Amino acid sequence: MPHRRVPLPLFNGHKTLQLLPVCLAVCIALGGAWLALAWRRLEATPALSGASRAAGIGGVYTEVGRSRMFHRVHPGPAMRQQTMPVVLVHGLVISSRYMEPLASALGRHFRVLAPDLPGFGESRLIDGSHSRTLSLAQLADALRDWLRALGVERAAFVGNSFGCQIITDLACRHPDVVDRLVLQGPTTDPNARTLIKQAYRDLVNGRREQMRSPAATGRIDYAKAGLRRAFATMRIVIRDRIEERLPHVAAPTLVVAGTRDAVVPLEWAATVARLVPRGTLAVIEGGTHTLNYVYPHAFALAVAPFLTAGTHTFATEAERP
Repeated sequence: MPHRRVPLPLFNGHKTLQLLPVCLAVCIALGGAWLALAWRRLEATPALSGASRAAGIGGVYTEVGRSRMFHRVHPGPAMRQQTMPVVLVHGLVISSRYMEPLASALGRHFRVLAPDLPGFGESRLIDGSHSRTLSLAQLADALRDWLRALGVERAAFVGNSFGCQIITDLACRHPDVVDRLVLQGPTTDPNARTLIKQAYRDLVNGRREQMRSPAATGRIDYAKAGLRRAFATMRIVIRDRIEERLPHVAAPTLVVAGTRDAVVPLEWAATVARLVPRGTLAVIEGGTHTLNYVYPHAFALAVAPFLTAGTHTFATEAERP
């Protein structure tokens, strides 16, 4: 019996082209839904992990004016629990979550507090202005008010990156609460005062920190802060002229620089140390921008002698004339 040939349908290019926009729209919608779900999962990340608690780090919420602030705490050795604390201040958009490695390292010798500033991490504005971004001065004031709410009269402060801008403002306007400062990777270098230059430097630094990157922690904190607040805070970082107030910082100050920090070159860190009247420079060979996360033990070893000189007991503080 002869075989019959069945004609195959011809390719209809016109109908295929008509389907392309529909397929593209479906892919975009699915991708957007996946990103939204991933974003919400990041937002819902608990404040403390099992690893945090295993490292001796706890968490406390405190009502501070129009904010509900969260801070991490490492009590330190029993002999240090009544001494003046060391306060760790986080950088741009991120929270004290990425200060945990340094808190653990310093907690061997000091009582350590690490707050999330209002709008970042677990700290929230409670006046209905959930999307409002606080100015640099308002962030420094919130830090001062948080200390008062805890009953802490005076502290040593360690800042990373944008945290250095905040604590230098605090030291100039509220010098009574500042015993000494550690500025690690202080921003912003006047030679890179644009978002493009800062983004490029961050990219280079990120590649240098690939072996122990804080990127995963950063994604959590960006989700919690929100992109609107992130971009608004970036503008604050760029516009601030930290070099204008450094000569007015009266507290003893240690500037810590890593030789491989692409965000804050060694030359700028040295300039910061010169501008502060009682400034000193410490250099960590091979260190990058987020020493607190990537090289916490080297960082703690470098700053411990400087911090020890300021850990007076509360009784000693009260007895001062």
